[in-house]
Amino acid sequence: MNKERLKAQLMEQAEAAIDELLAGRKEQNTLSEIENLVAATGDSLQQQLTETLLKVESQPRGPGPSCEQCGREMHYKGQKKRQMVTKTGEVAVERAYYYCKECQCGYFPPG
Repeated sequence: MNKERLKAQLMEQAEAAIDELLAGRKEQNTLSEIENLVAATGDSLQQQLTETLLKVESQPRGPGPSCEQCGREMHYKGQKKRQMVTKTGEVAVERAYYYCKECQCGYFPPG
């Protein structure tokens, strides 16, 4: 995905999060309510951005990575779905899977 398309997608997610934050506001909000709204919006947006960037980084490109054990090129074996726990929350991602026949080890970018 090119940079401009990715930026547009991330901006859409940010705008949707802001719309959600504004929809959650009451006429009068306490500091605590504002903090809770902002924190929930930030958490949700961070998780969405992480998932989007992981999807982009997980797409196969060019030759396979080198095997850490033998240095040979690993072979692309398709996409695999995974649930991952990240610093920004749990995300579902479909990642490229590479396999080294020689060493019988696999690799999921971005690592």
